[in-house]
Amino acid sequence: MAPTSQAQNPRPPAPPVVVLVQPQLDENIGMCARAMANCGLKDLRVVLGKGRPQSERARAAAAGGESVLERVATFSTVAEAVADCRRVWATTARQRDLQLPVLTAEAAMQELARRPAADAAERTERTELAVLFGAEASGLSNSDLRLVDHLIRFPTAAECASLNLSQAVLLLGWEWQRAVAAMVPWAAGERSEPLVEKADLEKWLQRLEAALEDGGFFPAPSRRADTMARLAAIFSRAELTASELPLLHGVITALSRGER
Repeated sequence: MAPTSQAQNPRPPAPPVVVLVQPQLDENIGMCARAMANCGLKDLRVVLGKGRPQSERARAAAAGGESVLERVATFSTVAEAVADCRRVWATTARQRDLQLPVLTAEAAMQELARRPAADAAERTERTELAVLFGAEASGLSNSDLRLVDHLIRFPTAAECASLNLSQAVLLLGWEWQRAVAAMVPWAAGERSEPLVEKADLEKWLQRLEAALEDGGFFPAPSRRADTMARLAAIFSRAELTASELPLLHGVITALSRGER
């Protein structure tokens, strides 16, 4: 009998959480719910804008995806919406200067499906990965990307690069289904402990921002948000673990004491 192992019988990966950031149209929220249901995605979160997920227009547009819409969670900010997630990726059609890794939707979902077994042992359906989708007209701002680790792009024509909101959700979900269907076993031992949760990382970033403010790091107040977005991108790329964050808190504490 062949030996069994976690590599031979991998635990299915948790599907991505879909976060709509300030959607403007009720119908688009409903169509996103339907697209998610088509692809087996269940966790929809909405950072409230003008669109309302529980309206009649949203429900009518969600035909077949009512179960997703019934469980939708609403939030006031992106930080609140992703607080329990270990990774946050964001879709964008624009060029950004944040120096974040950029993946196609296909590569992004394959990467998620290949997450190592050590991560899988820590997973619940609500704590692995969130994917942000911006508002229909304006997309995502740099401040929305404060906690983002990777950017996701769809290979569209340069003349008309931006997708309809529900189209983007559907394409991502479809790539997720393809990745799971072709899933390869996770490599054992790639990570020995879970990543820090985004709520904890945000608290540390707030401490860092306050310390930098006290030290006169922001000579131009108008650039403060962009500067913090770039710093946040650096620490998001580092994929900090839960045991590493206290060390960074200690660094801020020690530096603050030294200035007194």
